[in-house]
Amino acid sequence: MVDAIGESAGKVWRYLGAQGPRSVSQIQRGTGLSQSLTYFALGWLAREGKLRFEQEGRALLVGVQS
Repeated sequence: MVDAIGESAGKVWRYLGAQGPRSVSQIQRGTGLSQSLTYFALGWLAREGKLRFEQEGRALLVGVQS
C-alpha cells in the first residue's frame, strides 16, 4: 500500500504542477485516483511540506509550494 500511496503522490504532484491550484475533488477527477488514495497522497505531500492550501470562499484549493 505504501508504494501505491507514493505513486499516487507523484501523480498528484505532477497534476498540480501542470494545472495549478485545484480543489480536492478536481484533483481526484483529474488524476483518476480513488478518494482514499487522493487523500493519502495529499497527506504524504503535505507532510513533506510540498503543498500550500488556500481558502477561496467555501472552496479549499491545494497547490504546489513555491
